[in-house]
Amino acid sequence: MPSFNSIIIENIIESIDVGLMVISREGRIEFLNSAACNILNLDRKKHLGFGWGELFITDAVFNAEFNQVILDVISEQKAGLKHVVPYAVKDMECPKKLSITSSYLTENNEIIGLVFLFDDITEIYNAEEREKKALSRNAELQKERIEGLDSLSQAVAHQVLNPTTVIGGMANLLSRKLPEEDPLQKELEIISEEAMKLEGLVAAVKTYSNIPKPYPSEINTVQLFKEALHNANLILERIGERIEMKLDCEVETIIVGKKLFEAAIVELLLNASNFTPEKITDVGIEIKKVEQTIQIRIMDHGMGIEPQIMNHVLDPFFSTKAKGVGMGLSRVKKIVFEHQGKLEIESPGNGLGTTVTIDLPCPDADCCPKGNSFN
Repeated sequence: MPSFNSIIIENIIESIDVGLMVISREGRIEFLNSAACNILNLDRKKHLGFGWGELFITDAVFNAEFNQVILDVISEQKAGLKHVVPYAVKDMECPKKLSITSSYLTENNEIIGLVFLFDDITEIYNAEEREKKALSRNAELQKERIEGLDSLSQAVAHQVLNPTTVIGGMANLLSRKLPEEDPLQKELEIISEEAMKLEGLVAAVKTYSNIPKPYPSEINTVQLFKEALHNANLILERIGERIEMKLDCEVETIIVGKKLFEAAIVELLLNASNFTPEKITDVGIEIKKVEQTIQIRIMDHGMGIEPQIMNHVLDPFFSTKAKGVGMGLSRVKKIVFEHQGKLEIESPGNGLGTTVTIDLPCPDADCCPKGNSFN
């Protein structure tokens, strides 16, 4: 009569949904739980005691990857590893995806058998594959959208620049020919100013469409952000403003196109300053590794973004500034995209600041060593 402990163990093993198979040192199948029979399409009464090779190796091709895992464990003692392999069942159109984990059964420090755990991960695997395809398709659509916008931008720049130059030139010419007190001078001045705005728009569009492909190299992260801060402050000095940055960096180096990526950071710093009413803008930057990505968070304490316009801030030509062209954040988005990254902007609302997050692919699992920070 089986002991109480053996009954408990047997019931537990039978209740789990992970397949369990034990093969003796001689290669016979000594144990199969119900889950293993369901997953591998076996009959416990019929197949228990079979040699596993006789059962599974029917030819050189059928379930070759599955059989190789078993062979590796037996011949090379590759236990303790997890493998994901296809497993075909006759009369089933598509093979399953199995996760296989192996270990040894020992007694008195002697190997007496091999233990295999089988988990049917077909649904999970298929879901992940669908997600990968969806992400890939989204990336393709985004690329097509950017390329289309590039073509439109180049066409706009070409078609609008010449007429705009002529309009501005003619307005200035007429202004010089008329007496200074002539009432038309005011109208001509407005025409000239609007022509200059159009020229600025064309210049911004040309800059966007001419963003080059990055040539990534390994760059010291702290040095890159110091230089971006310096360049942003050189621009702000002209209007008596300044950015003070607190950088918390856990990533020693990143692989980016230096000038291009630095230009994107400068744009984000200037944008933070533009929407902060104070002369000195405090910006916090955190750089760390998060789930195989390098995450860069740029946080300001400025005016924030109203919820109703949040969905439009990355759109080309969208600006809340009277003299804004609305291409700055679009340029940043394109630069990040060219680095296979992702850009997100969040804001709790008016007066509560804005957080810009850039996620870049991490080229190495050990790319984020000990932190480094400065004020």
